[in-house]
Amino acid sequence: MASSRGKVWNTKKIDEQIERINMGMPADYSAFYEGRTDSRQADIVFEYGQEEIEEMARSAADVAYFGEKYCFSMTDEGIRRIKLRDYQNTMLKSFQDNRFSILLASRQIGKTVTSSIFIAWYLCFHYDRNVMVVANKLATTSEIVDKIKIILKNLPYFMKPGIASGGVTGMRFDNGNRLFSQATTKTAAIGFTIHLLFADEFAHIHPNFLLQFYRSIYPTLSSSTISRMIICSTPNGMNLFYDIYNGAMQKKNAFNAIRVDWWQVPGRDDEWKKREIANLGSEELFNQEYGNQFLASSRLLLHSSTLLYLKRTSKEYVWQDMEDFLDYPDINNALRWHPDYDPNRPETKFEKIVFAVDMADGVGRDFTVINIFKLEAQSPAMVRKTRDWEDEASFIRLRQVGIFHSNVHSVEEAAKLLEILLFNVYYHENCKIVMEINFKGNVVKERLEKNAEFYPEIFLHTRHSLATEQLKLGVKIQKDNKDSFSRELRTLIQGKRIVLTERRTFEELSAFGLNAAGRYESQTGHDDISMSCVNLVPYFESIDFYEAVEDFYESTPMPFKAAVERRTSMNDRVENDMIELFKVIRNLDLPSIPNNSYKKK
Repeated sequence: MASSRGKVWNTKKIDEQIERINMGMPADYSAFYEGRTDSRQADIVFEYGQEEIEEMARSAADVAYFGEKYCFSMTDEGIRRIKLRDYQNTMLKSFQDNRFSILLASRQIGKTVTSSIFIAWYLCFHYDRNVMVVANKLATTSEIVDKIKIILKNLPYFMKPGIASGGVTGMRFDNGNRLFSQATTKTAAIGFTIHLLFADEFAHIHPNFLLQFYRSIYPTLSSSTISRMIICSTPNGMNLFYDIYNGAMQKKNAFNAIRVDWWQVPGRDDEWKKREIANLGSEELFNQEYGNQFLASSRLLLHSSTLLYLKRTSKEYVWQDMEDFLDYPDINNALRWHPDYDPNRPETKFEKIVFAVDMADGVGRDFTVINIFKLEAQSPAMVRKTRDWEDEASFIRLRQVGIFHSNVHSVEEAAKLLEILLFNVYYHENCKIVMEINFKGNVVKERLEKNAEFYPEIFLHTRHSLATEQLKLGVKIQKDNKDSFSRELRTLIQGKRIVLTERRTFEELSAFGLNAAGRYESQTGHDDISMSCVNLVPYFESIDFYEAVEDFYESTPMPFKAAVERRTSMNDRVENDMIELFKVIRNLDLPSIPNNSYKKK
């Protein structure tokens, strides 16, 4: 093979040699590693064109652009250009923008391909860096390395790094970068200076190795100002992966949390889910493989079908410019509204509103939540479909329209926002506050009492224990009612008596389930929004709700009233028919049945 020393190459010359090689003609192989035209030889002299320089700069600045335009992967149809999905763009952006990323991912969402794009990009556009790929099994690391190699081989020649040496488990490049891979052991990566660590299927690494490996590798990464760490996995119980992910969700560590669910993959719908459940044998196994659940699905509050519906109907709430908050722009910044709901409308004053309030101290830990719901009538079609109902109130529901969610505003600031909503944005006599009284409830009450239009009944009053009939201000959550309230919330959500539409609400409820002690709480991150919804349960059981329904019912549309009246009158007819049937049966001369006739002989 001829030496490339002293020769200046460019894309035109490279293409000419590839064409000669493909045609079986004599050619110069010196620009190709081991004579392979898909691999660039190390340390050659290459002259870049202006357009190539611009593409290199653009790709170096944007890994998603690099992935979309230049990356190929093996598919069922052979090597094909990668078409990035929205969540893959989000993954790549997180990997690029954050030193520490942790990904909770359903199976078969393209996690390995996306991660391989990022590692290939890192190898192309950095210098003198060591990249380590580890996983629970050697076969998994080999798959990742293979995908990285495919991406590098299919890059345009001008973008490839030159290969100095290569093997099954790694490569060394002429830009000083090195790629290593191995299965995780207690001593994996010890002795190496690692600049990028990619740990795949982290939750499935043997527990005897996992903690020691993490303790040995993390300090070396943390001490460097340029090091990065990416942890990816499907869930596998409440282990170290859960602890790191949960800490990231609560902003208690330096990791940026990303989550990709099965329904985010195009083509995965209810029919796909049914087929997978049939093939796997049970919904429990489906949730184990695809559900991103740290606990078994039987321990989650909401069924997967309910969560899928909430996911599809959830919206990113938006900020609204509101005249009532001109003097308080800071607290208004944390207030968001459904994109189709305008709180500035004149009609807002006539709406029946319920505020579900859960207070926190505003020092960066738990969140204060003021969850805003409006009373509304079900659609006539829903009235006809409703199976379990008692009276007209059964066809009235609460729809989420706005939310205040902050862990940096004080209790006093949150109380001021609530006061403005009550007495300026809405008409206070049409409002009800359902507030958990466990933390700082009295502070909120004292703030509102200073308003001349305040009256005590603006708060929902409930029994604070099962042992008393006395009604006191607010909702008191404790051991003897939290679980029953949570289960009743499930019934109300499934029956669409509470309609939840905000994205963060869905995210919290998708991780809300029974802990190891059999109590409902979040599996990952905070559950303040979830608990504000739990607080709504006693409202549906209160006289306040029925009084609000009685007042509201008169203003409901005629099609709704007609559907309710037909339903209730039908129930009356069925009840009368059953009474008449029992009368006939009692008058029939039927033979008596011996009392012991059921016993075995």
